[in-house]
Amino acid sequence: MASHVSLQLARFDGLRRVEPIAEPVLGDALFHGIGADARASGGVPESREAFNFVVLGLHDSADAAQRFLTSSPGLVPWLGDAVERWNAILEPFRHHGTANHLNPDEPGPLFDTFVPPPAPDEPIVVMTSVGYRLGPGFDPARADAFSEGVMAVRASMTAVSGLHSQQSFSFSGNREVDGVTVTTWASFDAMRAWAYGMGTHRILLDRHRGEGMADRTSFTRLRIVRSDGTWYGAEPEHWVS
Repeated sequence: MASHVSLQLARFDGLRRVEPIAEPVLGDALFHGIGADARASGGVPESREAFNFVVLGLHDSADAAQRFLTSSPGLVPWLGDAVERWNAILEPFRHHGTANHLNPDEPGPLFDTFVPPPAPDEPIVVMTSVGYRLGPGFDPARADAFSEGVMAVRASMTAVSGLHSQQSFSFSGNREVDGVTVTTWASFDAMRAWAYGMGTHRILLDRHRGEGMADRTSFTRLRIVRSDGTWYGAEPEHWVS
């Protein structure tokens, strides 16, 4: 399993289409993928077009994560055209659920090693995922209903105290790779207050638990080990809603 995450967020002024990674097989990454926030650009995941992108890597050490980040200018050179980038190495302190990033044939937990929870006022990153069993019996309407719920949650997050940014990324237009949401928070306390409060997020969680709106989901709460660059104009210590 993985112990660290490399996260690269990139923002463009105009629509861009995902370009393939230059070297598809990398020993330092247990998983790597380029995701597009196509929904936020008014498009659909199949378009692979967006303003915001993520390069997500899962690694078995901080050194492997750093090597992947160091090699990224050659692997994804088109990200050099972004108007803003934020790169980070993250460690999980809480993880629950299953995803298919490490094993497409047998989805399972992504992490089994955790660091202590952060201080209440420490900035954090939260990643969630959703996936489906494709093939006979797959119901696109069911998946679309979950996606619509995610967009409703995103719309409801306007002016949430302590939320710095929220994104939803698809790695493929056909749902072969589980999509993820990434939220950045000014503090651990702010995230907890929102996650456990009432509102659209709670309604969607309760509906999913009752109806099984997806075949698998996960959430991961992550401490920031180190980072460089800014996201929406700020470094983590200056993230505010």
